[in-house]
Amino acid sequence: MPPASLTADGSSPHTTPVHPPLGEQAITVVLPADFAAFCQLHHEIYQRFVQHLLGDHDTAADVVRRALGDLAASWTQALAGHRTTAIAWEALTHRVQRAHTPANTPASALHSLVPAAEADAAVLHRVMGLSITTTADTLGIESTTVTSLLATFDRRLAVGTATALRACWRAARQA
Repeated sequence: MPPASLTADGSSPHTTPVHPPLGEQAITVVLPADFAAFCQLHHEIYQRFVQHLLGDHDTAADVVRRALGDLAASWTQALAGHRTTAIAWEALTHRVQRAHTPANTPASALHSLVPAAEADAAVLHRVMGLSITTTADTLGIESTTVTSLLATFDRRLAVGTATALRACWRAARQA
């Protein structure tokens, strides 16, 4: 196969064949190389995170595919705003909410007990084991913000009346 031609910005595009119904001509969708690289960089983390929330590998894979598809549709705008990872995270969490899958996982219960940003940071950093820097990059926020979210989460856990939260947190860390 010949090498991919370079785009106007000097990068090589990522092509994805689209297989139409029988009898129709196939088309090829060309995705920007930087989008393909972004997907490769973030896909595994997104997949693991969504699987923690929804508890099902196939549903998680579908949610991640759809979220990245949403991001592809607005890729130019996402890059222009210099908040690419934050926009991608918003697309992902929006798709998780739209999944309509009753999730009885500790991670989803955690999201019902604390603000989403705290729960996301706690799951990414403390359950999945990502560094503060990688957690911040995944969420599209500063490392200091992640540290603050985790400190707030810890304060919530320390409150004497947070029995349900502590039980949920123990279960999430063991899942």
